[in-house]
Amino acid sequence: MEVVELKDIQLPQSMQRVMAREAEAEREKRGKIIAAEGEALSAGKRAEAADVIARHPVAVQLRDLQVLAEIAIERNSTIVFPAQLMDSFRSLKSFVGSEMTGDGREPADHAR
Repeated sequence: MEVVELKDIQLPQSMQRVMAREAEAEREKRGKIIAAEGEALSAGKRAEAADVIARHPVAVQLRDLQVLAEIAIERNSTIVFPAQLMDSFRSLKSFVGSEMTGDGREPADHAR
């Protein structure tokens, strides 16, 4: 049995460029696949959120209030709400009460 030892092998520049382009194309391909999978997951979550909002319209108002609170905290601001906000609070109270009772009716202690 003979042992052959290879040292200092240099690939031609053209082959090195081809291999580099192939590796870059593979990285781009994986990146696009990951981005597409992320978009698909995102679309699914948005669809779920839309279903929740369709069943519970007050969810949009709750999200709006969360966003306003986050903005106020970030900017150390005071937010002045329009008068119709009180209607939103009443709707929210009614919604929370019906969720707690589970029957879709307003709780008995709900006062207007």
